[in-house]
Amino acid sequence: MPSLDDHQVKTCNCSICSRNGYMHVYPARADVVYLKGEDSVKGYYFGGKKAEHKFCPNCGSSISVDPHGAFGEEDMVSINVRMLQDVEWDQLKVGTVDGKTFGAPYDPN
Repeated sequence: MPSLDDHQVKTCNCSICSRNGYMHVYPARADVVYLKGEDSVKGYYFGGKKAEHKFCPNCGSSISVDPHGAFGEEDMVSINVRMLQDVEWDQLKVGTVDGKTFGAPYDPN
């Protein structure tokens, strides 16, 4: 994946991102390489079922979000920066996304 210096990290206030502590960075799909375990990752769709939230089946950590082109960005994927090693947190350029405006909040009933 390209350097985080080249990307702004986004936090989102929607229900699933807030609960999972996502800090999104949006590299091109071709730039994302899993070193191991990609075949074990599980997926979850919620709400409008547009984006697949991928997580570790062993520990439950939220790894990424794959919109599968639902938002017009076919070759983009979101990686949760909290899953990366050796991140210099104080050096990140952080912005926000108002995800609460994307649709109705999650209702499990």
